[in-house]
Amino acid sequence: MAQEKQKPGSFNHLQARNLLLTIVIFFVMMIVVSSLILFQKDISENTIKIALIMMLAAGTILASIAFIMVRKVAVRTERADEKKKVMELQVCETDKLASFEELATGIAHEINNPVAIMIEEAGWIEDLLAEEAFKNDKNLTEFKRALEQIRAQGHRCKEITQKLLSFATKTDSRVQEVHVNEVIRELITLSEQKTRYSNIDVESHLQENLPAIQLSPSELQQVLLNLINNAIDAMEKAGGTLRVSSRMEENGTAEGDHMIIQIADNGPGIPPGDLNRIFDPFFTTKPVGKGTGLGLSICYGIIKKMGGIIEVRSVVHEGTTFKVRIPLSKKQKDSE
Repeated sequence: MAQEKQKPGSFNHLQARNLLLTIVIFFVMMIVVSSLILFQKDISENTIKIALIMMLAAGTILASIAFIMVRKVAVRTERADEKKKVMELQVCETDKLASFEELATGIAHEINNPVAIMIEEAGWIEDLLAEEAFKNDKNLTEFKRALEQIRAQGHRCKEITQKLLSFATKTDSRVQEVHVNEVIRELITLSEQKTRYSNIDVESHLQENLPAIQLSPSELQQVLLNLINNAIDAMEKAGGTLRVSSRMEENGTAEGDHMIIQIADNGPGIPPGDLNRIFDPFFTTKPVGKGTGLGLSICYGIIKKMGGIIEVRSVVHEGTTFKVRIPLSKKQKDSE
């Protein structure tokens, strides 16, 4: 395996360790030499003072080095424990998601069968009402209205279960061609019931004819659904407006063009002291038991893996806006 080239002027771990060892040996030698001087006979008072100062300085520096090294070990251990905890929770969340997917698939299939029968029977009843015996019935209009309502709600149930089934089966992280606006519309539909109960209006401003981008649809869905749910949770007490937008950003620089997705709410906002920690693992402003503090951290990692970035802007009592920037590769741009 070819060795990785080291940048000029940089230190690797081995060089840093050797340098530290050299410094420690140097100051230990200072203490030893000072001790030997103090044991000599007929030495002047100034020499004794110099030897004592050397011993004190060397001892202080060695103690400082020892403290720094212990502190570094403690920090590394703490970070390792945190990473282990993050991985354990991610495994737990993955297991939960897998269980949800299995449950959602089962529910969708179980509901689809009776709904299909209901729609079919409604059509049969409508055929019966078209017969001569029912043409003069005074309730014929009401019967037809009721049948139309049954058919419409039946088709609505089928659409909901199909979307639930579609959401449950999009779990692989394979990269493929994705139309961002389709994903956004699907998620808005999935969140429709929750926003209605929370008295939240949803506004979408989606730029038409956006190019397809190459990424994992399930990962993009996970990120956007998390941001939408966070916005809904922020406004669930007082209601408000959820704004979702998409557009292309053509900057003409070496960075290339980007797809911009914004999710904004007019909820209570995030205090300035929390904004710097919003993407930290286990940090959450939600009540105990309602959030793990991993959602935004995982979203940040997913978008970073795509080569993009998540930015957040928030004003207390005015609301919060999350901006997702996903790069559009040259190949994708040329295919527009």
